[in-house]
Amino acid sequence: TNPCAEQPLPPYGCCCLGSIDLTQYVAAPFTEQAQFDFAHFAKTVEVSIRMLDNVLQVTAWPLEQQHKEAMAKRRVGLGFTGLGDALIMLRLKYDSEEARAMAARISESMRDHAYIASAELAKERGAFPLFNADLYLSGTSFASRLPSSIKKLIQQQGIRNSHLLSI
Repeated sequence: TNPCAEQPLPPYGCCCLGSIDLTQYVAAPFTEQAQFDFAHFAKTVEVSIRMLDNVLQVTAWPLEQQHKEAMAKRRVGLGFTGLGDALIMLRLKYDSEEARAMAARISESMRDHAYIASAELAKERGAFPLFNADLYLSGTSFASRLPSSIKKLIQQQGIRNSHLLSI
């Protein structure tokens, strides 16, 4: 899902994008011991969300309208690349049930750690200015489908970025 593209960007809107190379998280590639390092990946996701939020902060916006829109929503879009190669390195056939399950685990890990990282940033730096917990977590929004523990964290601390993923 690409929440940055889910809805068209508003006038003067932006989405600060970043991507993580999944092949860098495969230990013992191409061997029977090959495995995905979820702990290292989670840490990279957390640091990446902080980095993308920092980029929004230090960007020299050409127009004041761009600056206001970026600060109001603080959109970022963290994604990944190299899924097919990572699956091959894990000795998983791309179109197999095992490969689809691994892709889902990787995507869910990115989702969960990105939202947790943004909630932690909100605790430290404040939520994005237009944040409203009831609206953000309701209806058919992407955030409404988050695990309940993450939704509870967002209700308690807010969230720094209105959009987080671009997969």
